[in-house]
Amino acid sequence: MKSIVRLSLVALVSASLTACGGIGTDSGGGGLEKARADFASQSYPSARTTLFAMLEKEPDNLQVLALLGRTQIALGDADAADRVLARLKKAGGKGAELRRLEAGVSLLRGKPAAALALIVNDFDTDAWRLRAQAQLALGKQTDALASFEKGMAAGDDLPLSVAYARFALETGDLARAGQILTRMNRFAPGAYNTLVLAGDIAAARGETDGAIAAYGKATSAYPGKVPPMLALANALDEKGEVDAAMRVVEKAAKLSSGDPALEEMRIQLLAEKGEWKTIRLALQGREGRIDPASSLGLTYGEALLRLGHAEQARVLFSRASLLLPGNPFARMMLGEAQLASGDARGAWETLKPLASGTLAQPEILGSAERAARAAGAPEADVLKARLDPVRLKATMALADKGQAALSAQDWKLALATYRELLQRGDDPEVLKRMALAAAGLGQGSDALAYADRARTLAPDNPDYLHVAGLVRLELGRDLSGARRLLEAAAIADPRDPDIARDLGKAKAAAS
Repeated sequence: MKSIVRLSLVALVSASLTACGGIGTDSGGGGLEKARADFASQSYPSARTTLFAMLEKEPDNLQVLALLGRTQIALGDADAADRVLARLKKAGGKGAELRRLEAGVSLLRGKPAAALALIVNDFDTDAWRLRAQAQLALGKQTDALASFEKGMAAGDDLPLSVAYARFALETGDLARAGQILTRMNRFAPGAYNTLVLAGDIAAARGETDGAIAAYGKATSAYPGKVPPMLALANALDEKGEVDAAMRVVEKAAKLSSGDPALEEMRIQLLAEKGEWKTIRLALQGREGRIDPASSLGLTYGEALLRLGHAEQARVLFSRASLLLPGNPFARMMLGEAQLASGDARGAWETLKPLASGTLAQPEILGSAERAARAAGAPEADVLKARLDPVRLKATMALADKGQAALSAQDWKLALATYRELLQRGDDPEVLKRMALAAAGLGQGSDALAYADRARTLAPDNPDYLHVAGLVRLELGRDLSGARRLLEAAAIADPRDPDIARDLGKAKAAAS
């Protein structure tokens, strides 16, 4: 059984933090060109190594120092970037580009207002990128959007385009992201960022075959890059091609031995293949260091359960469920572990809320039916009826149709599909999705009503609190209420990065 873990399949391409132009003349020859190529493909450690070697021979080379400053910023090392900029100034570096580098360091240090002050009269494309990122950090999304647009109007610039596309993806504006990609395909068709972005957009749209093709193209063009290989493995896994995904992961592991993201993906694939003994052997030496709410922790717990260690699994899933209150997989596995431990009534109490929704997956329905029957609950026969293949197929077909419409941002079709599913009974998950679709259509009152109905049905669920706050935030209605709801969601699920991000936006909007 494939674990129902909330894993993002979209490997959002990281925006290069500075442009690739330079101060001074290019006296570095091939070494500088190699460093530039590494920088453009986000191979920042390799670029840094090359630049350090060049500085040993030419310690005052302005081009090399400027690119090294950009590289340290891209690596997120503000202190190292400051040291490089001090050398750059001593060597004679000055002007607008130096101020842009200083603005990049200010952003790293969490000082967006200082970054804006450094580029106040600078209208270079990279200045527009920095300005937009500073405005986003200040919660001024409308201003940031305007800055991105002005930067794009000023000329073709890859880091600016990537930053704008990332912003569009993060805000769910897939149409805008696609337009940016079309432009990037005109002026930088073979660039690393262009190729990966094509996969990211396809994955965000739910176009798995398109994502596989795009990530495959990126891995062929840049065979030494691990991130697109991991994204390709994710896409293959999403399609059900587990063996193909494993081959990609094993190939990537040869390039980056010990990479935790690759190890997590490998363990996930082993779980889908049912290789529980292999998983236990791989993880049992470090079980004390594994976060029970991580993907590795959830998979290790499942391995223990499948191998007959029900009580150990129950302890792990109890912890995971407390840490991940909105994660259905953790709750389902806790119920299964309780049932295997002989606590049928506890298992039924755990699984009953999960199985009550129209969109409950067959795995959850099956677990709940077994628990209900063992506990002598009358709902067992109802759950068995819901597992009837004909009935289940019809429900899952509608659920898949609705999800595909949401992914494609076909709001009208999504709303119609979920409205049909809602006729089978009130379901907060269906209502949540209807709220998102209604908001996409600009039907603000309906969106709020659906979101609030979902929250009423499950008042402590962080996911429904989140959506109720998010709809208010995006519609610009009741901003103080949006903040309160998102704060409640963050308290209920403090580990959720999406809730934390949207709470930050709500605080900025309400200030």
